[in-house]
Amino acid sequence: MYFVEFIIINQMVEWFLRVDYVASAVEFEDSLEGTLPEQMREVYKQDHEVIKHLGSKPILEREQENRIKNNVSCWTKGPKDNMALWKIYGASKQSIAIITTLEKLVQSTRLWSGVTGVTFKEVTYIDHSGGLPDGIYTLSYDTFGLKHEAYEFEKEVRMVVTRSSLKQPSPLRLKIKPNDIIEKIIISPEAGEWFFDLVKSVSKKYRIIAPVEYSKLTELINKSKLKN
Repeated sequence: MYFVEFIIINQMVEWFLRVDYVASAVEFEDSLEGTLPEQMREVYKQDHEVIKHLGSKPILEREQENRIKNNVSCWTKGPKDNMALWKIYGASKQSIAIITTLEKLVQSTRLWSGVTGVTFKEVTYIDHSGGLPDGIYTLSYDTFGLKHEAYEFEKEVRMVVTRSSLKQPSPLRLKIKPNDIIEKIIISPEAGEWFFDLVKSVSKKYRIIAPVEYSKLTELINKSKLKN
């Protein structure tokens, strides 16, 4: 199965320089990121056995500690274009998408040192305030396999990198071999021809062998512009 990551131009250069930027979970804008569903929060607050075993530290502090020690790389399952994701995560018309496979991502983790563990999670979309589907609801890397159902359109798969440090959140820049990971480089459907040429030129400079291609939406968008 193919995975897609939407990135901006400076992240592309980091990839070509053999570095994968993996954000701290603390950096995410979603206020529900790394939080447990309300039913489980109540267990942490009120269940005497849980309090006896884990202590009485407030659940908000526990959730923040869990964010601090986990870094998350976000991918979309499947190769189809998604205009919403281009706009949200590409962040500008001059953006690209990296296409890869799970097997290639797993292989890339063998280069890494100084991390406690790496886990791949297909995101389960839930209503944090409603009934819960079967699953694991603990404060660990598993928490980052949960996301509010409002984001279900993302069809997300996550690589969660766990660190032992609880001192402060920090992004990770992990070694990769881009030619072992990248299947294709897709150009944003709203990018101009100059940007396509730029990405091809930079790819050639860094000896990236993966093809650079236009999004399948590009031709449709260009035809629409001609009609106006």
